[in-house]
Amino acid sequence: MTSAKHGYRLAAGGVIDRQRAVSFSYNGDHLRGYAGDTLASALIANGVGVIGRSFKYHRPRGFYGTGMEDPNSMLAVRDAYGFEPAIRAGQVRLSEGLEACSVTGWPSPEFDVAAIAQLASNVLGAGFYYKTMMWPNWRLFEPFIRRSTGFGRLDSAISRREMHHRHEVADVLVIGGGPAGLTAARQLAHSGLKIVLVDDQPRLGGALLWEAVSFDGVPASEWVDRTVDALKADANVTILTSTMATAAYEDNAFTLVEQRADEHGVRAEHHWKLRAANVVLATGMVDRPLLFADNDRPGIMLGSSVRRLIGEFGVAPADRLTVYTNNDSGYLTAIAARKAGIDVPVLVDTRPQGQAIHAAAAEQSGVRCVFDSQIEGTSGYKHLKAVTVRGSSTVESIRCSGLAVSGGWTPLIQLAGHRGVKPVYQERESMFVVRAAPPGWHVIGGAAGSLHLTTTLAQARAAASAIGSDRGVPMEQGADVSVDCMSYGSISPQWIPDCGARSRMWVDFQNDVKVSDLDLAARENYVSVEHLKRYTTLGMGTDQGRTSNINGLAVMAGLTDRTINAVGTTTFRPPYSAVRMGTIANRRDGDLHQPRRYLPAHAIHEKLGGVLEDFGWERPDWYRSNGADRESAVEAEMVAVRNHVGVFDGSSLGKIEVTGPDAGLFLSRFYVSNMATLKPGGVRYSVMLKEDGVIFDDGVVACLGPNHFLAGPTSGNAEAVAGWFEQWRQTEWPTMRVAVAPVTANWASIAIAGPCARDLLARLEPDFDISPEVFRHMQVREGHVAGVPARVARVSFTGELQYEVSVPSRYAASLLNTLLERGSGLTPRAVGMEAWLRLRLEKGYIHLGSDTNGRTTPLDIGMGGIVAKRKDDFLGKRSLSLAFATSEEREQLVGVEAIGGTLQAGGRILASGHERTPCPSEGYITSACFSPSLGKSIGLALVVRGNERKGETVSVFSDGSIIRCRLTSPTFYDAENKRLNT
Repeated sequence: MTSAKHGYRLAAGGVIDRQRAVSFSYNGDHLRGYAGDTLASALIANGVGVIGRSFKYHRPRGFYGTGMEDPNSMLAVRDAYGFEPAIRAGQVRLSEGLEACSVTGWPSPEFDVAAIAQLASNVLGAGFYYKTMMWPNWRLFEPFIRRSTGFGRLDSAISRREMHHRHEVADVLVIGGGPAGLTAARQLAHSGLKIVLVDDQPRLGGALLWEAVSFDGVPASEWVDRTVDALKADANVTILTSTMATAAYEDNAFTLVEQRADEHGVRAEHHWKLRAANVVLATGMVDRPLLFADNDRPGIMLGSSVRRLIGEFGVAPADRLTVYTNNDSGYLTAIAARKAGIDVPVLVDTRPQGQAIHAAAAEQSGVRCVFDSQIEGTSGYKHLKAVTVRGSSTVESIRCSGLAVSGGWTPLIQLAGHRGVKPVYQERESMFVVRAAPPGWHVIGGAAGSLHLTTTLAQARAAASAIGSDRGVPMEQGADVSVDCMSYGSISPQWIPDCGARSRMWVDFQNDVKVSDLDLAARENYVSVEHLKRYTTLGMGTDQGRTSNINGLAVMAGLTDRTINAVGTTTFRPPYSAVRMGTIANRRDGDLHQPRRYLPAHAIHEKLGGVLEDFGWERPDWYRSNGADRESAVEAEMVAVRNHVGVFDGSSLGKIEVTGPDAGLFLSRFYVSNMATLKPGGVRYSVMLKEDGVIFDDGVVACLGPNHFLAGPTSGNAEAVAGWFEQWRQTEWPTMRVAVAPVTANWASIAIAGPCARDLLARLEPDFDISPEVFRHMQVREGHVAGVPARVARVSFTGELQYEVSVPSRYAASLLNTLLERGSGLTPRAVGMEAWLRLRLEKGYIHLGSDTNGRTTPLDIGMGGIVAKRKDDFLGKRSLSLAFATSEEREQLVGVEAIGGTLQAGGRILASGHERTPCPSEGYITSACFSPSLGKSIGLALVVRGNERKGETVSVFSDGSIIRCRLTSPTFYDAENKRLNT
């Protein structure tokens, strides 16, 4: 073995591939590891000691764990496929050409200028920012605080990783590929049940990859290989390695993130959404730290992490290792270290000698064991140099470069917490466990608090048998297996040591929370676990309290004379581990962010030179065939509608058929107008409200026949309104005899508007009478036009004579072509969205979302009379009688005419008597345009007490200048409705 500064590669051992060297870099230094290494194991093998700095005091931090439990090793990592701004080194598999760099410490983790904060540690205790940064104003400090928080910086380079969404269902989901999960899955294999086994590591086996275990005399590695081969032989078993179960939801729905890597990095991520009938939670447990003075120095690690480094990666974290423990797992660490050739000068056990069941084995391997002793303190700065051991009557300094600590075990039960399970503290094992699992769940192994492998295997077999019985599949328990391994033994925790300074005992390494901070929180009565977390930031780091929470809760329990169970735990919320937004978004960017929706006559619009924009659908904003630029084309289109005839494709407008004996009554409960009185052939406009009385949507409803209605919501709300109808039909009024069928995509709708609209419709040879005496405004007819089935509604969004002709979608292009070709002599023009919206503005018709906001009610837009006439109930009616809806100070919809200048949407109505900014605002311009019909700039506005102020001259601040305007009726064009009733 070749010594390095703070760690080295062992000459043999581990499951890495020593034949495949891997080159990578860290902070610009070129290093080497092996295939199978993590970034953490490779850095330790190369002697890297200080990996980062803590948040508050900028103390040097070294590797503390080897996986998700490590609070210290956040790094920025780039591989051939993408960039991670902050990820734990133990979660990154080494790949060729990988680049890693520190995200804390400036200019480097080895020398950090901000470490000067340690000099002020006495005044930077828990909650100091609440007490010192409120005066004179928090905003003076906020920019600095925000710049100092967080890990890493985003990178503008586009990730080359493939992202995929996957959906799956399973009879059994097994979470964890250690001995418990493998045994349960093996027992269920060949049962005919669909099994999905997930594990966050690339190799199955869990602790069996590094612990000294044998099954019936078979080495653990061979037992794992046999078990995995048996699972792969079953077509009903799916194995997902490198897959993290990130969240658990109701009805056993889970999200999983799977990484697929090659020699150059993580090339793909799969975001799984999986639902399972049964769940086996075999997530294991993590080692827990011990509290003592200066327990945060680089070189101090969890004992299980030391064993993993030795057994799985062939790495020694130190050449001289002291062990500190309160249970027998510390002895396993000492024995494993001695077998690897590491010098272990002493093992310090807080327990009496009689409780140490592996003491003789440790001493046989050459380890001196001391009992009833504690580590009083440590020395060193950027790396551990020595520890001070205090016995009952002795004090001894031990020179060492590494310290392995083991303070007990913490089961990983966060996924059960996502389902609302409250963990219960188990005094004997000193850990929180799940007593009442969610329905269909089986918690086994380390996750259940099992400290003995024989018990773990028995639990796995029992869980498999219970699942088989529940699913109607008879199963045998399986034969007992003779396991040869060392037990973890009993635990004797001493939460607050009786030696050493509490102000030097770190509980949360990342956020610099000390025992003295918890003491202060208790004195200031922050004794609720949720208050404690927020006041001290305990457990709020990236490890989410995996190494700090239990110690912190135990300390608070001791300080307040309570049990740990009484103190309780904080709430576990998804996700269990950080998930990239890009993984969730998947490939939804650019055109894949939301599928483009095209009108049925899309090809015709392109042929006509339509300039397409995304209005939820790809729709023509204006047509190049009507003008050289946008403004000239829009004016030509408006003139055509006002003087001749315009053709507008409104196929995206919502269409929802509502049928059944109660259809009219059903619709009348949604709309402000009473749709139950609508007769066949009639059409009625109205708005619908949410329960708070705020306008949700508007549109027309047509009665096509007895018990048959067609609701026409806006294009943007078509799906939402259909869902709204269905929700109330199913959950609130299930006895109503009604059916709801969205048919927006089934019908194409072409509107023809203008003085010549009837003449153009006649050229389509309808088989029904379209004379004005018979087919009046706000009526609908069904029949045939141009030989195809059609529904024709005489409604107007422009203020002109207008017909909406709806035909099956497959006829959309031919209908549009026919209208334009047969309009010879009538000079029809295709009309785009901009002209259509300006035409409706001249008429004073509202455009939902532009002329309404999240407060607008029907009373604000002039529908108070309709509301007053409704004696029966409708959604939102009660809210319209509340003070907020009837206040005289509400903003009401009015028209606005510019006396001088040009109106723009968003302009603010200045308070009366004020012409300087900033000043109080009394409303704003919701829509505005220049009207060629009126020859002036007009708009709609929501103005405080607008209805009683018509005729008033106001000042509008718009685009940096103030213009004078007059408030008017919102109907600028044809107030008598003569043109649309022609």
